[in-house]
Amino acid sequence: MEYVKFKKPISITDILILIKQISKKYDYNNLKLGNMIVGVSNDLLDVDFTLSYVEKIKNLKQISKLTNGLILTNKLDKDKYEQFNIIEVEDSRYVFMKLIEKFKNDDLIENFTSVVPYQKQYISKTAKIHFSSTIEDGVIIEDNVIVCAGCVIKAGTFIGKGSIIRENTTIGCDGISLYKALNGEVLRFPHVAGVMIGKNVEIGSNSVVVRGTLVNTVIGDSTVIGNLTNIGHGVKIGKKVWISVGGMIGGNTIIKDQTTIGLGVSIKNNISIGVSSTIGMGSVVTKSIDDNKNVFGNPAKIVRSLNVGPKR
Repeated sequence: MEYVKFKKPISITDILILIKQISKKYDYNNLKLGNMIVGVSNDLLDVDFTLSYVEKIKNLKQISKLTNGLILTNKLDKDKYEQFNIIEVEDSRYVFMKLIEKFKNDDLIENFTSVVPYQKQYISKTAKIHFSSTIEDGVIIEDNVIVCAGCVIKAGTFIGKGSIIRENTTIGCDGISLYKALNGEVLRFPHVAGVMIGKNVEIGSNSVVVRGTLVNTVIGDSTVIGNLTNIGHGVKIGKKVWISVGGMIGGNTIIKDQTTIGLGVSIKNNISIGVSSTIGMGSVVTKSIDDNKNVFGNPAKIVRSLNVGPKR
């Protein structure tokens, strides 16, 4: 399972000390203070030995795999969850964000998440990188990749063999994910995951691929993305997907294999587009789409047939 790695494990004791500095109100059960936490994770992924937050714990099944991790929550039932390491705070999301911000500022977070196949910077000698491009430390670029003029490749980015990044494209920048805390403070959720680009992918000029917050933004093998396209944080794009010019893909959306998306399509965040679906030019997609469906319009609705993009 994917998580954001610490450069070295941090004890629950040390994390508790930080929490006491952030939150005036806190409570906890019988914490295993000596347990070492190896990173931070999305609470939906059930990664043990990591720090996560669950604003409201509904039942034991929800956290059953997290017996050695550390969970922040807004309400703690000590008797019911005594076998777990749970800390109750007034605003768990706020405290979680503040902790990540602290870890990031103290350089305690690795560039690459746990699912990246190797963890150290690597740029292949066969990669062709234009001299005017900016490649930050903490990037992996495999064989025969082409990075054209004016590109910016940020730390935490993995680019697979044979992929092409066209002119003036930015890969791995932070996105916009704001949260207004209970105390009135407005925070930007720290982006500490990266971007994973598969083999033989082509990303058009002046596009933006935002890095993930807690899990990578992913673009699958042999996918083509047109010029002037924006891919939001945590988006998962499958293999052999075609996205025409001017696409806008909201954060945490899933686009499955062999989908074809026409010119200027906007897709809402946090929805799913099924396998081999087709979305017509200029459509605005606000709801998830099943496999093998054709949709068109604003809002997009199912139609009988569409001729969009090349055969792939």
